[in-house]
Amino acid sequence: MIDLLSYLTCVVAVLGAGHRLRLARRYPVGAGARYFFGFTLCIGLAMAVLAPATVGVFDLWRPLRTVGPLLGTELKIGAECYVALLALSLRSVGVNRPQVRRQAVASLLVLAASAVTYLAAGVTPVGTALTVPDSGRAVLAVYNALFSAHGFWCVGLFTVVIYRSARHVAPGLLRVGLRLIAGGGAAALIWTVQSIVPLLGGLTVGRQHIGEDASSAPVALLTLVLAISGATLTAWGGRLTRPVRWLRALRDYRRIGPLWSALHAARPQIALEPPSTRPGAGRLPGNAEFALYRRIIEIHDGRLALRSHFHPQVPAWAAAEPAASVDSGRASPVRAATVEAAVIAAALEAAAVGHRYRTDDTYDATDGYAPYAVRADLEAETTWLALVSDALANSVVVADVRRRVRAELGVESGVESGPAIGAEGS
Repeated sequence: MIDLLSYLTCVVAVLGAGHRLRLARRYPVGAGARYFFGFTLCIGLAMAVLAPATVGVFDLWRPLRTVGPLLGTELKIGAECYVALLALSLRSVGVNRPQVRRQAVASLLVLAASAVTYLAAGVTPVGTALTVPDSGRAVLAVYNALFSAHGFWCVGLFTVVIYRSARHVAPGLLRVGLRLIAGGGAAALIWTVQSIVPLLGGLTVGRQHIGEDASSAPVALLTLVLAISGATLTAWGGRLTRPVRWLRALRDYRRIGPLWSALHAARPQIALEPPSTRPGAGRLPGNAEFALYRRIIEIHDGRLALRSHFHPQVPAWAAAEPAASVDSGRASPVRAATVEAAVIAAALEAAAVGHRYRTDDTYDATDGYAPYAVRADLEAETTWLALVSDALANSVVVADVRRRVRAELGVESGVESGPAIGAEGS
């Protein structure tokens, strides 16, 4: 089982490094990408070298059997070094060269000191374990302590930097990727904590296990999977989120349908495509995001086309309605959407009988009324129009304003002068 996890970790590392290398052929490669490539390659090779099956192969040549465990540890230290260098490259706008040099020199010293202490401890391989004489226990403990301390520093620095970076990134694939990488760093810290076990074993009994055990190998695999997934998420994550985006856009497309239907019935020219080419009532738009974007544009075009029909007193009427006071916040989106829906509904009634409140069509005729300030992005705009659409179709306030405008225009209350707004439009 340990062999399977170790070799699987190596395969994941090599595939991850290969994928990153393939991306480098199409996009400029920065220092961070090179450090990540070095990390994945080192950690994957270390897991393969320290796998029990590989250690058994080392028995064919005794010098390799002695040096093999050291090679695996040196590869791990190299991976830790690359992690620290990656953190330093992310912490500043450009790579901080003095810090990078200091970290590289420190890691090289740890590599050299680890080799010296390993050989000085008088290590003797026995099966899947290393043994040292009583005189070498303290030296072996120093060897293990160097690896643990170096790992704590490098992995801790990396995890803190990634975690802080994720907090300042807008929601999206990049933030999710950074959080996955931070999770990989947290798993790596657990993996590093487990290195204390061989340290204590070597110090107390002069014997320690070679490579990973049943508890540390899964953590190593988890570390690598999280790190690679987070680092490459922006390249492949869009394919996984595409169905979710389509469903969300389709939902929003339907939500603003009543508002679009009412405006389109009054001003058919707002449609950017001929009716024959638009999705039918039973068909779903293939590119729902584009259809949603187009529908929002058409709604705004319809509102602009009705400006001369805007009743100057409707905003005050809608705000004064008793039902509107339920949501008492002045800047409440729901309250503002109700007022906006009332303005549009009144304009539809006036347009239906050809009544214009202003002959100048270059500005809104409502006195002192300004539309609710919506954040300039598609999600916020869709949310706002969905509130307006819901109010136009269901609000008691809007219904009362419509009746009041009809009475003012001399339209019989039982006659539907404006377009129907309750049905979903295509």
